[in-house]
Amino acid sequence: MVKVWLLLSVWGGALFLSFGLWKWGRLHPDPLVVTTVPVLALLFVPAFLMALWLFWLARLAPQPLQRAGGSGESVQSDSEQEST
Repeated sequence: MVKVWLLLSVWGGALFLSFGLWKWGRLHPDPLVVTTVPVLALLFVPAFLMALWLFWLARLAPQPLQRAGGSGESVQSDSEQEST
């Protein structure tokens, strides 16, 4: 049920934003002059926020336990394993 609520809220927000932009375009028919700052913000801010989110999740993830005295590699080499 939580996923349904999330899906409906995201699509509802997108529909609301789309309607608002459509209405604003109808009230202001002149061409929109785009400056550099909003374009760069739309380009880099979502990527930056997603990177922060991924680093946050990686920080919260449990770290694998290391065995005492090593890197987790087996003591036997590959050639020793093939001979046994």
